[in-house]
Amino acid sequence: MKIWIVHAFTDRVFTGNPAAVVPLERWLPDAVLQSIATENKLSETAFMVPTGLGGNYQLRWFTPTTEVPLCGHATLAAGAVLLTELEPNLEIVVFDTHAGALIVRRTPEGFTLDLPRKQRAPWTPDDSVSEALGGADIYDAFIAEYANVVLESEAQLRAMKPDIAAINRVIRGPRQGMLVVSAPADEGKPYDFVQRFFCPSVGVDEDPVTGSAFADAAPYWCDRLDLESVVGFQASKRGGYMRAIQTLSSVRLLGQVSVYLRGELDDSIGRLHNRVESHPEAPQRKKRRPRKAKQLPAIFEDPMLPGLEEEAAVPAEPTPPPPPTSHPTPPETNAPPAPRIVITGK
Repeated sequence: MKIWIVHAFTDRVFTGNPAAVVPLERWLPDAVLQSIATENKLSETAFMVPTGLGGNYQLRWFTPTTEVPLCGHATLAAGAVLLTELEPNLEIVVFDTHAGALIVRRTPEGFTLDLPRKQRAPWTPDDSVSEALGGADIYDAFIAEYANVVLESEAQLRAMKPDIAAINRVIRGPRQGMLVVSAPADEGKPYDFVQRFFCPSVGVDEDPVTGSAFADAAPYWCDRLDLESVVGFQASKRGGYMRAIQTLSSVRLLGQVSVYLRGELDDSIGRLHNRVESHPEAPQRKKRRPRKAKQLPAIFEDPMLPGLEEEAAVPAEPTPPPPPTSHPTPPETNAPPAPRIVITGK
């Protein structure tokens, strides 16, 4: 079994968010998948299996402690591995996931990822949320995919010293212990807003760069700043950036990746399922229903970004992004699935 470690939402290694990508011929037992993810010790490991249709794969994500229903950066990493190394004749891949069909496209400058856009619901957090964030003054709050808190300034967000155990305790609901915190960028910065994401309930205290969290926060900042697209920066120790463009039903994230490692897992791991399932303490294997392959949507072209600068948290400063190029959204059609795309030149 081959394995890649890809740093997503960055143009250089040691920044962005690392994810392991493991392509499989068929699904291994969940216990084996979880053991691989635990051994990798990365925030997410992505496993993918071909459906038999060109450019269509089933995709699942595991943290070191559990399977999660959605992971943006690991999806971008998996798409990059497929489109550049495993199936370089394709320009688009569709992933069949628990969150629905997720689409990754390759452009000359990088990759795009379409994530579902969730409707915002008002939220009035009590004092326990502010206390969990070290006493930070909350300017605004809402619920989308995750609980979201908005602070007044970038300086306040960067200086915040959260109580991770308290976040896990006071953030309730379907996404227990998961919290997006964002704020407007300081004047003169090459991005529009800054965010941090905490998710201790899935074994990750603070995620380095989170596509699904950007998909939550970006529509809010588009509306607040009256912009069609925004550039966000995640102020973690590693740091990472992306541009987000909102549509009526989705948020398109534009970012880059950097491959850190190409390797192989020992072949014996693929044969562990017999021993795992026969072990007296092995969890009961769940039967998975086959998923219907999704039709390939039309391809869109979008500008990509070079790197954005980080401040003393990354080895070198990336280049600030150029202004976005306006591209009209193509009309929806009832066309049949798009054919397999062959690249004729670079």
